[in-house]
Amino acid sequence: MVYTLKMWIILGLFISLSALALEPFERIQNVKILRVLPQNILMLDRGIEDGILKNDHIKLSTESEGYTARAICIRAAATTSFWKLYRLPNAEAISMDISYIITGYADREIPLDEEKNRDYEHEIAEPTKKTDPGPNPFLVKRDLPEKLTERDLIDSVGPDKQKLWVERALDHDQFKRDIKDYRFSIFASPFVRQSINQSESYRYGFRGGNVASKYRLMTNFEQQQSRMRDPVSHEAVSYRSTNGQAQFVIHRLKPWLSSLSLINYNSTRFTAVATPKHHWQVGPIGFTWHMYESKTWEYLDLSYIPLYDMRKTEVMQPDGHIAITDTNGLRHGFRTALRTKINERVSLENVLWVKPFQDLASWAIETNNLNLSNDLKMIFNISENLFFDYNLIYQKDRLWKTLNNLPETNIINSVNFRYDFNI
Repeated sequence: MVYTLKMWIILGLFISLSALALEPFERIQNVKILRVLPQNILMLDRGIEDGILKNDHIKLSTESEGYTARAICIRAAATTSFWKLYRLPNAEAISMDISYIITGYADREIPLDEEKNRDYEHEIAEPTKKTDPGPNPFLVKRDLPEKLTERDLIDSVGPDKQKLWVERALDHDQFKRDIKDYRFSIFASPFVRQSINQSESYRYGFRGGNVASKYRLMTNFEQQQSRMRDPVSHEAVSYRSTNGQAQFVIHRLKPWLSSLSLINYNSTRFTAVATPKHHWQVGPIGFTWHMYESKTWEYLDLSYIPLYDMRKTEVMQPDGHIAITDTNGLRHGFRTALRTKINERVSLENVLWVKPFQDLASWAIETNNLNLSNDLKMIFNISENLFFDYNLIYQKDRLWKTLNNLPETNIINSVNFRYDFNI
């Protein structure tokens, strides 16, 4: 009986400690480095009491410098822990004078050649005690840069302070470091079905983006080949659409605010006419409000960006001649984006765009011309870099109907296979 009771106590203790492990996307703020040891080992002022256990996997970042390093926990005590750094793109940002944010990462994000750090017993050097303080016992060795520049000596007040803030937001050195960790995805959709004329399609393309937390550059290009039935002749015809996007973000200008710059392009040919032939939307600057985030909710954001809208559309005339219609104006782009993790391998993502059109001549806003799009995506992680996605896209474009007598709404169901790789 006593033996059984002891076993239950030990089992309960083990389960309670396991529940404390740092979960993916869990964030701990105001973390300090207590010691910097050889072999890229750091001692942090967080431990078991903060939910950290051996073999936890984290990303270190700061509000000012962004993504700093990745690390694996090699030892944990009640209030401290030791971490082995294995990816260090910004060594200059490691300092005992900086407060850090640590974010839990999933185990599957650890590169295969770094898995050995989880089983290997690292020797952690103890600090040596000095009996002789030396000629100057009050000399403090700093871990700050030895060389100062004129910029370090500027008294940041008034307009100068604002100037320095802008310079920090546009740090070219930080941008070069962030852009190095760039990841590409190639994808193909062997089956795409949309409601306009019940066409069946296949889609392919690539996406790219860096994983840094300060400067983010994201690109997307895709082409879609379809076969459908002509609404006039009822003959089977094919059509092709092209979409591209480039998005640049300066992340966390404030803890709740990021900048957004955007370029969209699309072109679609239905039967003999292209609607649109060319469609550009250019937004030099906008803003994103970070409304909510947690362990399971990676983000819930609201964005606004004014977009200069330039569209060329081919229109079939009664005599069979094809004319080109130009439509230029301003669109007010409102975006709601969210991403949440259902479990370690399944995520849900949704992006809603509403873009009411404003005529630059009359300044009237056309509330029925919204250029609306909602992209709902279920993401399944098959292996480390291979993904299976299901997309449900709803589109509404009034110009499809007014210019080419097509339905103004379109629903697209697609199945995608995606593979990620770094360059």
